[in-house]
Parts: sequence; C-alpha cells; structure tokens
Amino acid sequence: MNYDNDTLTDKLHAMSELLNDVKKAVTLRAQESDSLIDDQVIATSAQLGQKLNLRRKALDIDLATLELQTGVSASTLKRLFKDPEQVKFGTVLRVAEALGVKLCAAV
Repeated sequence: MNYDNDTLTDKLHAMSELLNDVKKAVTLRAQESDSLIDDQVIATSAQLGQKLNLRRKALDIDLATLELQTGVSASTLKRLFKDPEQVKFGTVLRVAEALGVKLCAAV
C-alpha cells in the first residue's frame, strides 16, 4: 500500500483523538468508582454499628429475631449497634454475615 503523508497524518490524528477519548472515559469511570467507594467507607466503629443497625431495620428484622439467627443476646446486639468496640470482633462478623453485610479492606 502506498499512502501519501497527508493520509497517514490524518489517520494518526484520528487515532490520537480516539485514544484521548478513551483516556477521558477511563479517568471518568475511575472517578465515579472512587466516589461510590467513598460513600461506603466507614471511618469509625460507631459508624459500623450504625450501618449494621440501619441494615437490620431495612430488612425489618427485630432484635429478638436477630438474636435467634446469630446466637448473640439482644443486650449485646444493642451494645454492638451503639459501639462495636464493646463486643468481640467475631460477634461483629457473625452479625454482619447474618445481615448480608460484607466487610472488606481497601488499601
């Protein structure tokens, strides 16, 4: 094939514009993803307790039912929802699992 310089230049320019569009789209998607993650970040143990309690209420599960599901007493559940630092971490995990909440670490 024999391309003249103008044709090659036009094609390279078009490819460069497409590449820039792709870079912009990837950057935008990454920013949107970071924003979604930031909305889910829990900075304090009290926030974790609040989120778990909100999830329980959203699922319309009363304390007695959650007690039966997890084997964790209602008084411990109340302490957990107020301040998870007052209960064992294994208990927090058990309740989170019962409520369908996945705890993960992001670095």
